[in-house]
Amino acid sequence: MIDTHCHIIFGLDDGSDSIETTLEMAHIAVSAGITDIIATPHCVPGSFDNYAGDDLDRAFKNIRTLVSDATDSRLNIHRGMEVYAASSTIDLLEKGLLVYMSRSNYMLVECAFDEDPGFLRDTLRSMIRRGVRPIIAHPERYYFAHDSIRPLMDMVDMGCALQLDTASITGDFGSSCRRTAIELLDSGAVQLAASDAHDAFSRVPDMRDAAKFVAFNYSSNYADLLLEINPARVLENRSMLFRGQNSSGRQSPSANRFMTDEEYWGI
Repeated sequence: MIDTHCHIIFGLDDGSDSIETTLEMAHIAVSAGITDIIATPHCVPGSFDNYAGDDLDRAFKNIRTLVSDATDSRLNIHRGMEVYAASSTIDLLEKGLLVYMSRSNYMLVECAFDEDPGFLRDTLRSMIRRGVRPIIAHPERYYFAHDSIRPLMDMVDMGCALQLDTASITGDFGSSCRRTAIELLDSGAVQLAASDAHDAFSRVPDMRDAAKFVAFNYSSNYADLLLEINPARVLENRSMLFRGQNSSGRQSPSANRFMTDEEYWGI
């Protein structure tokens, strides 16, 4: 499996707090069948000012060496960042201060849990216009999605991808997050799931339970798509697939759906 969202680099954000924690997380990941991790430190202006540059380059280089040595090269670490959608996001993007996922055009984006979906949509649209392929981190955890996943479907139709936290699938973030995660899985719009691991004792890089849940309740192909196939396509900078899609052509599962009267009239 490939983990496309993990806070494994120590000392940069609210994730790993030490070398020891980072190495323990690496061992947990290997034991759980993970071969690759995209390290995604938070970039939150004013809180976690992790911007592209020499300091972040050194952090990625050091973590690769540490993890490779500790796991006998069984775990590969790739560059990434969890970008916080804020008023400064586009300016930071244009200045080259935000980090893409590995060598791709994909960028992992989050927002405040109580954010207005209109602001998130407008930010994502501006990023897309500048060549970014946004991946929305843990969409099931945003309060607006608990009321309706329709705004997320609109974002998917725009060209964004949805990445669920595996802990939401298994219910570790509560009933609202799990219910929304299941609704999104049912829709077929989800393309990725990831650990969003922060430590080595509670939020760990182990996605096996979520993989088993998806395989049992949907199909093993769907589990593979979320945790292996599409993550590999991110690393390769290829277009991701939707559930049941066999070609690389991109089409949202909601693109050809009939609109209800409420949707048509915007009520």
